Amino acid sequence: MSRSSTQPTPAASLLLVMATDAAIRLYSQSLEEAGYRVRPAGSLKDVEQACHSERFDLILVADALEPKVKRAIGLTIRHFLPEAPILQIGRTRPDIEGNCFVTGSSADDVLRAIRRILRHDEIPPAAL
Repeated sequence: MSRSSTQPTPAASLLLVMATDAAIRLYSQSLEEAGYRVRPAGSLKDVEQACHSERFDLILVADALEPKVKRAIGLTIRHFLPEAPILQIGRTRPDIEGNCFVTGSSADDVLRAIRRILRHDEIPPAAL
């Protein structure tokens, strides 16, 4: 059965992994204003709980986290949600293997990258 043009498309669900509450609030607000549903996570434990209980269309991981923490988060996500795309927001290089990476952390850069990933555009990892 096809979806009626009057039915709204469900908002994509995003897991937002940030190191500080201030960053979570800032990014959550921008993402929600753009129409996404956001679940914040501030620690590896938060990520594990979220991935164990929910499915996400995309996971965003902030650059401010320590590289070893980002790698542990990547492994946790892959354990629970092996097919979920991960977008690492950064300044230099990705710490999570085989995932998309966007340099720069402006809200516009991140939103453009999210839209491309969710549209399933052909994007090689670390090339955004």
